[in-house]
Amino acid sequence: MPASFSPRLRHWLRLVVVALGLAGVLWLVLTHALAGLKTVPEKLTRLEVSNLKLTGQTQLDLQPDFSRSISEPLKRMMPHRTDGLAQPLWPWVASWMHDPQDVAATLKGTAIFRIGLVLGFLLMLGLICARSFALPAALWVLLMAGLHGFLPVLSFFTGETLHHMGLLVMWLACVYALQRNSLWVYGLIGTSAAVTWLAEDHMVIPVLVVFLLVSSLRAMWGWGSAHFAQLPGTSLWVWRNHWLGLLMLGCTFFFIVGPRLVESHQIFGDAFFSYSDRVRWLDTADEAQRWIETHPDAASLVREPVLERPSANVLNGRSHAELLERLGLGAAVVGRELGSAIAQLAAMLGILITLAMITWTRTPKASHAGERLHPETATTFLFVTVAVGVCALIACWDAPVLPVRHLHGMIMLLALSLVWAATSLLRRAKRRGVSRWVIVCYHVAMWGMVAWSLMTSRAIP
Repeated sequence: MPASFSPRLRHWLRLVVVALGLAGVLWLVLTHALAGLKTVPEKLTRLEVSNLKLTGQTQLDLQPDFSRSISEPLKRMMPHRTDGLAQPLWPWVASWMHDPQDVAATLKGTAIFRIGLVLGFLLMLGLICARSFALPAALWVLLMAGLHGFLPVLSFFTGETLHHMGLLVMWLACVYALQRNSLWVYGLIGTSAAVTWLAEDHMVIPVLVVFLLVSSLRAMWGWGSAHFAQLPGTSLWVWRNHWLGLLMLGCTFFFIVGPRLVESHQIFGDAFFSYSDRVRWLDTADEAQRWIETHPDAASLVREPVLERPSANVLNGRSHAELLERLGLGAAVVGRELGSAIAQLAAMLGILITLAMITWTRTPKASHAGERLHPETATTFLFVTVAVGVCALIACWDAPVLPVRHLHGMIMLLALSLVWAATSLLRRAKRRGVSRWVIVCYHVAMWGMVAWSLMTSRAIP
């Protein structure tokens, strides 16, 4: 009886601690979010004003007139409106709650909607993490996602909240597809990438391009191994699935973003047009603002000589020292924007490296598949490092000219990826007979990370 009671007691105690931890984190995010609630139209940024203007226009699309046509009103009901600054998904969502006579009510109602959406998302994320990771690791991921991921963008009338959610789904789908590439995963990647891009056009295309390159490289390696290797592999990654999967990915992506591409081509003459892609080659935010005001439509863009466009002369007359100085200035801006999150992620990376060194040097050699790393660990590692490096490089270049709030979405991805890797490594180290003190030290270190996150939460406005 006592032998069966003790595990049951530990199970219930863990459930109680998980419930209290989830409730505490959600309450912390809720109190900070309500304190930063924005209901005054005069305090909106330029991007928020663009989103609000598109919200009013989109609301008219949601009142279709089928007396003359059916296909055209249905097409207009899809998220498609853009002005080069704002993407169409958030205005489309906000238009269902928009009150044209009371903008303050619209801002308040949509803010409460975003808060509720984030709390529900964090609840699901916390339950999944608590089931998969050690308790302190799950709480740390949740704190990083809530305090450093969602909270800095939650008060803005933009699609950044939806962007963060979609980006996490796309990231996890990419990582899973590099480990076991079933065809439905490619469809999920295309769908999540399209929805995320319709929310905000930051980081989605670079991450997607890196995934396509890494996965295609893996497919070519798989083809070579299948034709020339003497021993069969043990991976569940099938290179034949990749090419059909890419077709499925492309079809789902362009099917969802198609209306927006058509609208942008009609207005600016470029289906993927974005002012961010044009003005990032300028030197200051004031220059970017003036350029946007000077080029409001396709006619003004066409009149600009090709050699005078911002991207034409970006490298002419710039030395390597000047380019590095621009990246250094951007890195300083990124460091101020992300605050202590960078230090916490670096500390978690240190814990992961320490676990890897201990497993490598202090445990017996792996004797079967359950004690070895996942066969696709190298591919996943390549994708994560290259994707993060590319996004960081782009952000450091953009930071002197453009806002980089979207980088908060990377914090949640990196925190979850690092804990996922550490948990996988620790699980295999246990099977190889690692010392119990290593496991205890890992839990202590993670509780320290939780305490660190809670202490830094006091500095969040």
